[in-house]
Amino acid sequence: MPSPSDSRDYRVLFFCPASLAQAERIEVPVGRLLSRIQAPPAELAPLEEAGTLSEAGWKVYMVRSLSERSAAHALAAYVSEATCTLAAELEAEVLGLYVDVSGDSARVCRCEPDQGPETFAGRRHVALGRTAEWLEVAPATLAALFQLEAPDDYEPDAEDRFVEEKLQEARTLMEQYRRHAKVST
Repeated sequence: MPSPSDSRDYRVLFFCPASLAQAERIEVPVGRLLSRIQAPPAELAPLEEAGTLSEAGWKVYMVRSLSERSAAHALAAYVSEATCTLAAELEAEVLGLYVDVSGDSARVCRCEPDQGPETFAGRRHVALGRTAEWLEVAPATLAALFQLEAPDDYEPDAEDRFVEEKLQEARTLMEQYRRHAKVST
């Protein structure tokens, strides 16, 4: 029999616009998804210690397991789906973040209601950096939510720089496409 996943080792957070983020509006779609994937019972708990994020206009909700088995771990493969469902429900941009706290991996998804998801997966500190960039906050702000040390000495290697350069090119092209699509309609 497999051992249960410790709920403290995995986190799923949703970052919603503070002006639209009412627990009732987001609990139902997340609950339906958890039920569909037969995840352990969980609740969405607002993180009150997200002060800087609140100041930046974000309300943060964490998937909190109600048993020893981790609902967050079960939800890991569905972060993009849950994020896009919430974006459609709130009719606003939403970010979803899965972090393996004891490991070195994370996955983040940013979704707007009328667009497909933009995702990133990789080493934890790189994914937290991407999330901080999307939220327009300091990476240390996110590291504090997980009680992690922000890497002071991290220097991107050639591969990280190449990937970042290609992602920046893709973002630029996407913005050009979006501007052109808006002008055409």
